[in-house]
Amino acid sequence: MLVALLTGGAHAQSLDPGPPGPFVVDVRGVTAGLPADGGLYPGAAVGGTVPSRGLGVGVGGHIYVLPVGAVRLGLGVEATLVRGTGTDADLELGIVSPVLSLNFGTADGWSYLSAGVGAARVRPSPGTSLTVRALAVGGGARWFPWPHVGVGFDLRLHRLAGGTRDLTALPSTTLLSAGVGLSLK
Repeated sequence: MLVALLTGGAHAQSLDPGPPGPFVVDVRGVTAGLPADGGLYPGAAVGGTVPSRGLGVGVGGHIYVLPVGAVRLGLGVEATLVRGTGTDADLELGIVSPVLSLNFGTADGWSYLSAGVGAARVRPSPGTSLTVRALAVGGGARWFPWPHVGVGFDLRLHRLAGGTRDLTALPSTTLLSAGVGLSLK
């Protein structure tokens, strides 16, 4: 992406680019911490290795509905899917959450703070899954060097509620995710 930014042609910019939006779609590569509690892996050997970090993809869609002073209020949906592997177990984590965001900047680039409550699905092994409530709080930024294509990053804390299903147990836990990718508007 850096080479494309540095070698791309120069584009004219408006002296008044306007507020963020009116909508954006994000596609990002994501890395996230994974819950490593032994109760999630009832079949794993004692002292075995379980995944602590996963890699995956994040997607989001947002619309910007209301200016509030210098801030633009946004509504959207974020989804993240990551998978981690360990010697004794694998884990897949999927989180979907509606979000409310506060956006600061112009249509050429803006930063944001966002929060939402959704659901997380944790799969510690094939055929086993646990769905719990997930609170997501985070922020990031987007820059648009081209009229409709930009780059951005996102950092997010996910608070997963505890839950139990069959022999699988997940205590309440907080995870950090980081993503980098493309934004389209």
